[in-house]
Amino acid sequence: MKFKFLTSLPFILILMVLAVIFFGNIFPLWFREFALAISLLCKEIIIFLLPFIIFAFVLSGLTELQNESFKLVAILIPLVCLSNFAGFWTSYLMATPVLTNSALKITELTRNNVLSPAFEFHFPIIIKNDWALLGAISIAFLNNFIKSPYIMIFGKLSNMLANILLKKIIRRILPFFIFGFIIKMWHEGTLLLIIKDYSMVLFLIAVLSYGYIAFVSLALCKFNFKNAFTKCKNMAESVLIGLVGMSSAVAIPNTIKACEKNLDSPKIAKFVVPASANMHLLGDCFAIPIIACAMMASFGTHYPTMSEYLIFSLKGVIAKFAAAGIPGGSALIFAPIMMDCFGFTSEMVTAFLTIYLLFDPVATSGNVFGHGMFAMLFEKVYDLVKKN
Repeated sequence: MKFKFLTSLPFILILMVLAVIFFGNIFPLWFREFALAISLLCKEIIIFLLPFIIFAFVLSGLTELQNESFKLVAILIPLVCLSNFAGFWTSYLMATPVLTNSALKITELTRNNVLSPAFEFHFPIIIKNDWALLGAISIAFLNNFIKSPYIMIFGKLSNMLANILLKKIIRRILPFFIFGFIIKMWHEGTLLLIIKDYSMVLFLIAVLSYGYIAFVSLALCKFNFKNAFTKCKNMAESVLIGLVGMSSAVAIPNTIKACEKNLDSPKIAKFVVPASANMHLLGDCFAIPIIACAMMASFGTHYPTMSEYLIFSLKGVIAKFAAAGIPGGSALIFAPIMMDCFGFTSEMVTAFLTIYLLFDPVATSGNVFGHGMFAMLFEKVYDLVKKN
Protein backbone atom coordinates (compact mmCIF):
# COMPACT_ATOMS: atom_id res chain seq x y z
CA MET A 1 0.00 0.00 0.00
CA LYS A 2 2.94 2.34 0.69
CA PHE A 3 3.94 2.41 -2.96
CA LYS A 4 0.48 2.25 -4.49
CA PHE A 5 0.96 5.76 -5.91
CA LEU A 6 3.70 4.31 -8.15
CA THR A 7 1.01 2.46 -10.13
CA SER A 8 -1.47 5.35 -10.13
CA LEU A 9 -2.42 6.81 -13.49
CA PRO A 10 -1.23 10.39 -12.79
CA PHE A 11 2.20 9.07 -11.72
CA ILE A 12 2.46 6.88 -14.84
CA LEU A 13 1.41 9.87 -16.93
CA ILE A 14 4.15 12.04 -15.40
CA LEU A 15 6.72 9.33 -16.18
CA MET A 16 5.50 9.11 -19.79
CA VAL A 17 5.70 12.89 -20.25
CA LEU A 18 9.24 12.99 -18.83
CA ALA A 19 10.30 10.02 -20.95
CA VAL A 20 9.04 11.66 -24.14
CA ILE A 21 10.60 15.04 -23.28
CA PHE A 22 14.07 13.59 -22.55
CA PHE A 23 14.18 10.62 -24.92
CA GLY A 24 11.73 11.58 -27.68
CA ASN A 25 14.55 12.18 -30.17
CA ILE A 26 15.62 8.54 -30.09
CA PHE A 27 12.15 7.30 -31.11
CA PRO A 28 12.18 6.64 -34.90
CA LEU A 29 9.38 8.03 -37.02
CA TRP A 30 7.78 4.62 -37.57
CA PHE A 31 7.55 4.12 -33.79
CA ARG A 32 5.88 7.53 -33.31
CA GLU A 33 3.37 6.79 -36.07
CA PHE A 34 2.65 3.32 -34.64
CA ALA A 35 2.20 4.70 -31.09
CA LEU A 36 -0.28 7.28 -32.42
CA ALA A 37 -2.18 4.56 -34.30
CA ILE A 38 -2.47 2.51 -31.08
CA SER A 39 -3.76 5.62 -29.28
CA LEU A 40 -6.44 6.12 -31.93
CA LEU A 41 -7.42 2.44 -31.68
CA CYS A 42 -7.75 2.76 -27.89
CA LYS A 43 -9.88 5.85 -28.42
CA GLU A 44 -12.19 3.88 -30.71
CA ILE A 45 -12.55 1.15 -28.06
CA ILE A 46 -13.37 3.70 -25.35
CA ILE A 47 -15.93 5.51 -27.51
CA PHE A 48 -17.50 2.18 -28.49
CA LEU A 49 -17.92 1.12 -24.83
CA LEU A 50 -18.96 4.50 -23.41
CA PRO A 51 -22.71 4.35 -24.28
CA PHE A 52 -23.11 1.07 -22.40
CA ILE A 53 -21.13 2.36 -19.41
CA ILE A 54 -23.24 5.53 -19.26
CA PHE A 55 -26.45 3.49 -19.54
CA ALA A 56 -25.36 1.04 -16.81
CA PHE A 57 -24.23 3.64 -14.26
CA VAL A 58 -27.26 5.90 -14.69
CA LEU A 59 -29.73 3.00 -14.53
CA SER A 60 -28.13 1.35 -11.49
CA GLY A 61 -27.70 4.68 -9.69
CA LEU A 62 -31.30 5.76 -10.14
CA THR A 63 -32.84 2.35 -9.39
CA GLU A 64 -30.78 1.98 -6.21
CA LEU A 65 -31.93 5.38 -4.99
CA GLN A 66 -35.56 4.26 -5.33
CA ASN A 67 -35.01 1.90 -2.38
CA GLU A 68 -34.65 4.89 -0.07
CA SER A 69 -37.39 7.05 1.39
CA PHE A 70 -39.25 8.81 -1.42
CA LYS A 71 -39.01 12.14 0.36
CA LEU A 72 -35.25 11.84 0.77
CA VAL A 73 -34.78 10.96 -2.89
CA ALA A 74 -37.22 13.68 -3.99
CA ILE A 75 -34.97 16.20 -2.24
CA LEU A 76 -31.64 14.60 -3.13
CA ILE A 77 -31.89 14.42 -6.93
CA PRO A 78 -33.02 18.03 -7.60
CA LEU A 79 -30.56 19.37 -5.01
CA VAL A 80 -27.65 17.47 -6.59
CA CYS A 81 -28.62 18.84 -10.01
CA LEU A 82 -28.97 22.39 -8.67
CA SER A 83 -25.62 22.28 -6.82
CA ASN A 84 -23.75 20.87 -9.84
CA PHE A 85 -25.43 23.43 -12.11
CA ALA A 86 -24.41 26.26 -9.77
CA GLY A 87 -20.85 24.92 -9.71
CA PHE A 88 -20.67 24.81 -13.51
CA TRP A 89 -21.86 28.40 -13.84
CA THR A 90 -19.72 29.77 -11.04
CA SER A 91 -16.63 28.31 -12.70
CA TYR A 92 -17.67 29.74 -16.08
CA LEU A 93 -18.48 33.22 -14.80
CA MET A 94 -15.36 33.49 -12.66
CA ALA A 95 -12.78 31.73 -14.85
CA THR A 96 -13.74 33.01 -18.30
CA PRO A 97 -12.79 36.67 -17.57
CA VAL A 98 -9.40 35.49 -16.28
CA LEU A 99 -8.78 33.40 -19.39
CA THR A 100 -10.10 35.94 -21.93
CA ASN A 101 -8.54 39.12 -20.53
CA SER A 102 -4.96 37.82 -20.60
CA ALA A 103 -4.83 37.70 -16.79
CA LEU A 104 -3.71 34.12 -17.37
CA LYS A 105 -1.81 33.78 -20.63
CA ILE A 106 -2.57 30.67 -22.70
CA THR A 107 -0.37 30.33 -25.78
CA GLU A 108 -2.10 29.33 -28.99
CA LEU A 109 -0.53 26.15 -30.30
CA THR A 110 0.96 25.99 -33.78
CA ARG A 111 1.98 22.74 -35.45
CA ASN A 112 4.82 22.73 -37.97
CA ASN A 113 5.32 19.00 -38.36
CA VAL A 114 2.06 17.05 -38.20
CA LEU A 115 2.35 13.39 -37.18
CA SER A 116 0.10 10.89 -38.99
CA PRO A 117 -0.88 7.45 -37.64
CA ALA A 118 0.58 4.28 -39.13
CA PHE A 119 -2.96 2.90 -39.56
CA GLU A 120 -6.56 3.74 -38.63
CA PHE A 121 -9.49 1.55 -37.57
CA HIS A 122 -13.05 2.65 -36.79
CA PHE A 123 -15.75 0.83 -34.83
CA PRO A 124 -19.37 1.35 -35.88
CA ILE A 125 -21.53 3.61 -33.66
CA ILE A 126 -24.31 1.32 -32.40
CA ILE A 127 -25.98 3.87 -30.12
CA LYS A 128 -25.17 7.48 -29.25
CA ASN A 129 -24.35 8.53 -25.70
CA ASP A 130 -27.41 10.80 -25.52
CA TRP A 131 -29.73 7.92 -26.38
CA ALA A 132 -28.07 5.64 -23.85
CA LEU A 133 -28.53 8.31 -21.18
CA LEU A 134 -32.16 8.92 -22.12
CA GLY A 135 -32.88 5.18 -22.20
CA ALA A 136 -31.49 4.65 -18.69
CA ILE A 137 -33.49 7.56 -17.27
CA SER A 138 -36.68 6.34 -18.99
CA ILE A 139 -36.33 2.77 -17.65
CA ALA A 140 -35.57 4.04 -14.13
CA PHE A 141 -38.57 6.39 -14.28
CA LEU A 142 -40.82 3.54 -15.47
CA ASN A 143 -39.59 1.35 -12.63
CA ASN A 144 -40.83 3.98 -10.20
CA PHE A 145 -44.34 2.80 -11.03
CA ILE A 146 -44.00 -0.89 -11.86
CA LYS A 147 -41.37 -1.72 -9.17
CA SER A 148 -40.00 -4.62 -11.20
CA PRO A 149 -37.36 -6.74 -9.43
CA TYR A 150 -36.03 -7.72 -12.86
CA ILE A 151 -35.13 -4.11 -13.65
CA MET A 152 -33.35 -3.84 -10.29
CA ILE A 153 -31.38 -7.02 -11.02
CA PHE A 154 -30.65 -5.87 -14.58
CA GLY A 155 -29.40 -2.53 -13.20
CA LYS A 156 -27.07 -4.24 -10.73
CA LEU A 157 -25.72 -6.69 -13.32
CA SER A 158 -25.18 -3.84 -15.81
CA ASN A 159 -23.33 -1.89 -13.14
CA MET A 160 -21.09 -4.87 -12.37
CA LEU A 161 -20.29 -5.38 -16.06
CA ALA A 162 -19.65 -1.66 -16.58
CA ASN A 163 -17.22 -1.62 -13.65
CA ILE A 164 -15.40 -4.63 -15.12
CA LEU A 165 -15.13 -2.85 -18.49
CA LEU A 166 -13.81 0.28 -16.79
CA LYS A 167 -11.29 -1.38 -14.49
CA LYS A 168 -10.19 -4.31 -16.64
CA ILE A 169 -10.24 -2.73 -20.09
CA ILE A 170 -10.47 1.08 -20.15
CA ARG A 171 -8.32 1.60 -17.06
CA ARG A 172 -5.59 -0.58 -18.60
CA ILE A 173 -5.61 0.91 -22.08
CA LEU A 174 -5.66 4.54 -20.90
CA PRO A 175 -1.82 4.76 -20.64
CA PHE A 176 -1.51 3.47 -24.24
CA PHE A 177 -4.26 5.87 -25.33
CA ILE A 178 -2.43 8.84 -23.83
CA PHE A 179 1.15 7.82 -24.71
CA GLY A 180 0.69 8.11 -28.47
CA PHE A 181 -0.85 11.55 -28.18
CA ILE A 182 1.94 12.73 -25.87
CA ILE A 183 4.39 11.67 -28.59
CA LYS A 184 2.24 13.49 -31.15
CA MET A 185 2.25 16.71 -29.10
CA TRP A 186 6.03 16.44 -28.58
CA HIS A 187 6.61 15.70 -32.30
CA GLU A 188 4.55 18.76 -33.28
CA GLY A 189 6.20 21.01 -30.68
CA THR A 190 3.18 21.67 -28.45
CA LEU A 191 3.87 19.51 -25.36
CA LEU A 192 6.17 21.89 -23.45
CA LEU A 193 3.91 24.88 -24.16
CA ILE A 194 0.93 23.04 -22.67
CA ILE A 195 2.88 22.06 -19.54
CA LYS A 196 4.12 25.64 -19.02
CA ASP A 197 0.72 27.28 -19.46
CA TYR A 198 -1.38 24.81 -17.48
CA SER A 199 0.48 25.09 -14.17
CA MET A 200 -1.38 28.37 -13.63
CA VAL A 201 -4.64 26.75 -14.77
CA LEU A 202 -4.23 24.22 -11.95
CA PHE A 203 -3.79 27.08 -9.46
CA LEU A 204 -6.94 28.77 -10.81
CA ILE A 205 -8.98 25.55 -10.44
CA ALA A 206 -7.80 25.02 -6.85
CA VAL A 207 -8.49 28.60 -5.76
CA LEU A 208 -11.94 28.82 -7.36
CA SER A 209 -13.20 25.36 -6.35
CA TYR A 210 -11.97 25.41 -2.74
CA GLY A 211 -12.97 29.07 -2.37
CA TYR A 212 -16.49 28.48 -3.68
CA ILE A 213 -17.11 25.46 -1.43
CA ALA A 214 -15.70 27.28 1.62
CA PHE A 215 -17.92 30.31 0.90
CA VAL A 216 -21.09 28.21 0.55
CA SER A 217 -20.19 26.40 3.79
CA LEU A 218 -19.77 29.78 5.48
CA ALA A 219 -23.18 30.90 4.17
CA LEU A 220 -24.80 27.68 5.46
CA CYS A 221 -23.27 28.50 8.88
CA LYS A 222 -24.96 31.93 8.68
CA PHE A 223 -21.52 33.55 8.29
CA ASN A 224 -20.37 32.31 11.68
CA PHE A 225 -16.66 32.10 10.84
CA LYS A 226 -15.71 30.02 13.87
CA ASN A 227 -18.44 27.43 13.18
CA ALA A 228 -17.61 27.29 9.47
CA PHE A 229 -13.88 26.89 10.18
CA THR A 230 -14.57 24.02 12.59
CA LYS A 231 -16.73 22.22 10.03
CA CYS A 232 -14.18 22.69 7.27
CA LYS A 233 -11.44 21.46 9.62
CA ASN A 234 -13.51 18.33 10.31
CA MET A 235 -13.42 17.64 6.56
CA ALA A 236 -9.64 18.09 6.30
CA GLU A 237 -8.77 14.41 6.71
CA SER A 238 -11.23 13.31 4.01
CA VAL A 239 -10.01 16.02 1.64
CA LEU A 240 -6.43 14.86 2.18
CA ILE A 241 -7.44 11.25 1.40
CA GLY A 242 -9.07 12.47 -1.82
CA LEU A 243 -5.93 14.43 -2.71
CA VAL A 244 -3.49 11.59 -2.10
CA GLY A 245 -5.69 8.59 -2.96
CA MET A 246 -7.37 10.25 -5.98
CA SER A 247 -10.66 8.56 -5.08
CA SER A 248 -13.70 10.16 -3.48
CA ALA A 249 -15.12 6.64 -2.95
CA VAL A 250 -12.16 5.66 -0.74
CA ALA A 251 -12.77 8.80 1.34
CA ILE A 252 -16.48 8.02 1.94
CA PRO A 253 -16.08 6.43 5.43
CA ASN A 254 -14.05 9.44 6.66
CA THR A 255 -16.46 11.83 4.96
CA ILE A 256 -19.42 10.22 6.75
CA LYS A 257 -17.57 10.48 10.06
CA ALA A 258 -16.81 14.18 9.45
CA CYS A 259 -20.39 14.94 8.37
CA GLU A 260 -21.76 13.22 11.47
CA LYS A 261 -19.86 15.84 13.47
CA ASN A 262 -21.01 18.67 11.22
CA LEU A 263 -24.73 17.80 11.07
CA ASP A 264 -27.44 17.88 13.71
CA SER A 265 -28.70 14.49 12.48
CA PRO A 266 -25.97 11.85 11.98
CA LYS A 267 -28.48 9.62 10.13
CA ILE A 268 -28.61 12.12 7.28
CA ALA A 269 -24.83 11.84 6.85
CA LYS A 270 -25.08 8.06 6.48
CA PHE A 271 -27.64 8.46 3.69
CA VAL A 272 -26.60 11.57 1.80
CA VAL A 273 -22.81 10.99 1.54
CA PRO A 274 -22.83 7.53 -0.11
CA ALA A 275 -25.98 8.33 -2.13
CA SER A 276 -24.53 11.49 -3.68
CA ALA A 277 -20.79 10.67 -3.73
CA ASN A 278 -20.71 9.60 -7.38
CA MET A 279 -23.00 12.30 -8.77
CA HIS A 280 -22.28 15.45 -6.72
CA LEU A 281 -18.80 16.39 -7.98
CA LEU A 282 -18.10 20.07 -7.44
CA GLY A 283 -14.37 19.69 -8.02
CA ASP A 284 -15.13 18.43 -11.52
CA CYS A 285 -17.62 21.26 -12.05
CA PHE A 286 -14.64 23.62 -11.86
CA ALA A 287 -11.84 21.49 -13.31
CA ILE A 288 -13.64 20.25 -16.44
CA PRO A 289 -14.98 23.60 -17.80
CA ILE A 290 -11.83 25.55 -16.90
CA ILE A 291 -9.53 23.04 -18.60
CA ALA A 292 -11.94 22.94 -21.57
CA CYS A 293 -11.88 26.73 -21.94
CA ALA A 294 -8.09 26.77 -21.63
CA MET A 295 -7.96 24.11 -24.38
CA MET A 296 -9.98 26.41 -26.63
CA ALA A 297 -7.35 29.12 -26.12
CA SER A 298 -4.54 26.66 -26.82
CA PHE A 299 -6.12 25.42 -30.05
CA GLY A 300 -7.31 28.84 -31.22
CA THR A 301 -11.06 28.20 -31.11
CA HIS A 302 -13.66 30.55 -29.64
CA TYR A 303 -14.76 30.43 -26.02
CA PRO A 304 -18.27 29.05 -25.51
CA THR A 305 -21.09 31.56 -25.64
CA MET A 306 -23.59 31.59 -22.78
CA SER A 307 -26.11 29.66 -24.88
CA GLU A 308 -23.51 27.02 -25.82
CA TYR A 309 -22.41 26.76 -22.22
CA LEU A 310 -26.02 26.45 -21.03
CA ILE A 311 -26.50 23.36 -23.20
CA PHE A 312 -23.15 21.98 -21.99
CA SER A 313 -24.03 22.55 -18.32
CA LEU A 314 -27.48 20.94 -18.68
CA LYS A 315 -25.97 17.88 -20.36
CA GLY A 316 -23.21 17.91 -17.76
CA VAL A 317 -25.67 17.89 -14.87
CA ILE A 318 -27.29 14.75 -16.31
CA ALA A 319 -23.91 13.19 -17.11
CA LYS A 320 -22.93 13.44 -13.44
CA PHE A 321 -25.26 10.48 -12.81
CA ALA A 322 -22.92 8.42 -15.01
CA ALA A 323 -19.70 9.28 -13.18
CA ALA A 324 -17.11 6.55 -13.69
CA GLY A 325 -15.17 5.08 -10.78
CA ILE A 326 -11.65 5.35 -12.22
CA PRO A 327 -9.13 8.21 -12.33
CA GLY A 328 -10.25 10.53 -15.10
CA GLY A 329 -13.65 8.80 -15.32
CA SER A 330 -15.60 12.05 -15.29
CA ALA A 331 -13.43 13.44 -18.08
CA LEU A 332 -14.15 10.35 -20.21
CA ILE A 333 -17.89 10.83 -19.74
CA PHE A 334 -17.60 14.53 -20.63
CA ALA A 335 -15.40 14.06 -23.71
CA PRO A 336 -18.29 13.36 -26.14
CA ILE A 337 -20.30 16.23 -24.61
CA MET A 338 -17.47 18.66 -25.37
CA MET A 339 -17.25 17.32 -28.90
CA ASP A 340 -20.99 17.94 -29.34
CA CYS A 341 -21.24 21.30 -27.55
CA PHE A 342 -17.84 22.91 -28.12
CA GLY A 343 -16.70 21.23 -31.34
CA PHE A 344 -13.68 19.56 -29.74
CA THR A 345 -11.53 17.55 -32.13
CA SER A 346 -9.97 14.21 -31.17
CA GLU A 347 -6.66 15.97 -30.55
CA MET A 348 -8.31 18.52 -28.24
CA VAL A 349 -10.09 15.75 -26.34
CA THR A 350 -6.84 13.87 -25.83
CA ALA A 351 -5.00 16.98 -24.64
CA PHE A 352 -7.94 17.67 -22.32
CA LEU A 353 -7.83 14.13 -20.88
CA THR A 354 -4.06 14.33 -20.39
CA ILE A 355 -4.26 17.62 -18.49
CA TYR A 356 -7.28 16.47 -16.48
CA LEU A 357 -5.52 13.28 -15.37
CA LEU A 358 -2.58 15.36 -14.14
CA PHE A 359 -5.02 17.57 -12.21
CA ASP A 360 -7.15 14.67 -10.96
CA PRO A 361 -5.91 14.83 -7.32
CA VAL A 362 -7.01 18.47 -7.00
CA ALA A 363 -10.38 17.82 -8.67
CA THR A 364 -11.00 14.74 -6.49
CA SER A 365 -10.16 16.55 -3.27
CA GLY A 366 -12.55 19.30 -4.36
CA ASN A 367 -15.23 16.64 -4.90
CA VAL A 368 -14.69 15.33 -1.35
CA PHE A 369 -14.76 18.84 0.14
CA GLY A 370 -17.99 19.41 -1.78
CA HIS A 371 -19.55 16.25 -0.27
CA GLY A 372 -19.20 17.80 3.18
CA MET A 373 -20.76 21.07 2.06
CA PHE A 374 -23.59 19.26 0.26
CA ALA A 375 -24.48 17.24 3.38
CA MET A 376 -24.94 20.52 5.27
CA LEU A 377 -27.06 21.92 2.44
CA PHE A 378 -29.19 18.76 2.29
CA GLU A 379 -29.90 18.90 6.02
CA LYS A 380 -31.03 22.54 5.80
CA VAL A 381 -33.42 21.79 2.92
CA TYR A 382 -34.70 18.58 4.52
CA ASP A 383 -35.48 20.41 7.77
CA LEU A 384 -37.46 23.03 5.81
CA VAL A 385 -39.45 20.33 4.00
CA LYS A 386 -40.24 18.53 7.29
CA LYS A 387 -41.59 21.74 8.82
CA ASN A 388 -43.98 22.15 5.91
